[in-house]
Amino acid sequence: MGPLGARAGTTGRTRRWAVTLALGAGLLAGCGSAVAPGGPGGPGGSDAVTSVPVRDGLGTASAPPGTAFVPVRPPSAEFADRARVVAEAVRRAGLPVPPTGPVLLSSWALDEGFETSEQKIAWMYGHVTFAPGVDRAASGSGTVRLPDGGSRPVDLVAVRPALDRALDGALAGPKPCDGVPAASCRLVVSRAVLAEAKVRTTQGDATVPVWRLTIQGLPHTISVIAVADGVFTRPQPLDPLPGLPNPPDGVRGMDSLRRVDGATIEVGIAGGGCDEGLVAHVVELDDMVLVGGTTPPLPKGTACTADYASLPARVQLAKPLGSRPVIDVVSGRPRVAGVPAF
Repeated sequence: MGPLGARAGTTGRTRRWAVTLALGAGLLAGCGSAVAPGGPGGPGGSDAVTSVPVRDGLGTASAPPGTAFVPVRPPSAEFADRARVVAEAVRRAGLPVPPTGPVLLSSWALDEGFETSEQKIAWMYGHVTFAPGVDRAASGSGTVRLPDGGSRPVDLVAVRPALDRALDGALAGPKPCDGVPAASCRLVVSRAVLAEAKVRTTQGDATVPVWRLTIQGLPHTISVIAVADGVFTRPQPLDPLPGLPNPPDGVRGMDSLRRVDGATIEVGIAGGGCDEGLVAHVVELDDMVLVGGTTPPLPKGTACTADYASLPARVQLAKPLGSRPVIDVVSGRPRVAGVPAF
């Protein structure tokens, strides 16, 4: 289920999304281990996690003229219950650790492009072989040049495991060719040369070692990233945590974490063709922050278009976010600063 929650599903690579710049006002309420001030054991009680409304007159940046707002409201009982369920599922799975280095936004394979649908299917399904003479075992070390101008030495992987990683393991276990004749469902790598290419990360463009592949029948090369696992973090999957129940109707997901500045976070709320009444909610706990939105029930028979919009909201937490993960209340997955919605 996508970040729109129970109302609509989407496909990440083909989805078009629009961004309407907005700033919201926020009031955060706690659930689970968080209690209101004056509860047992915090300042006047314990583990109190609260916030105050964010308003332009109280020190937040005013919205640019003409922008729309996604209001941030205290969570309803239904939303708080959903946040509690998600928080428990996240703890069972293990709290995600925010990445300390750049997150890779590019694919492991670069400059993909094919002349025929048969070539594309052969590539995607792992029907790729190496011509005699191609050294499939060479590895060694190289250098990554980082967005900040620095560089670091890195270990490299050989061309075959690099290609298998780019194909999500399909090279090691090719899939059926989906109706394409076996003779046509085949690509042959005739040459593999170590080179460099730029890739996108959450911190900007980095230059990395790649294997540049010459493939029979293609007029251009395809590159696969050659750095060893662990150099870059990959974005978390968008699919829900295993075993997490579907959210209630009208609950919307958080599709991105746009910016973190101490106790201020800016997020994208999943919107679409039936956004009237959309509001954002935040539940702040000691070990995580859960974010999403809700829309009121639609009149019977209402038809919604399939548009997708990532609608920003800004909220002020009770304390700096620190190392706490920011969790989408629909999928239970963390959102990482700088990783776009899709």
